[in-house]
Amino acid sequence: MQPAYATLIKELVQEYHAKRANLRAATATPPELQQQLDDDYAYRLSIDLEDALDDAWAAGDIESARQIDSVIRQFYMGQGVTGCSHHNLA
Repeated sequence: MQPAYATLIKELVQEYHAKRANLRAATATPPELQQQLDDDYAYRLSIDLEDALDDAWAAGDIESARQIDSVIRQFYMGQGVTGCSHHNLA
């Protein structure tokens, strides 16, 4: 994967995990609101990942597009982005 895409995906995934961790630490937040916010974070991540995929395809970077697509598939198959560690994005 091109370094620019790898860096972008890593940063998006790190941001997602940080937001979720902060949300879990917020004990005063009602469970319903936590779920709503968690869903919102996941939705925003999915949009960003899809945008990166579109950019890679548009640039003709097939290898990066395939790897980004793999990250998206992990996310959509319920594996979240926990399986998308830094070493998977090189």
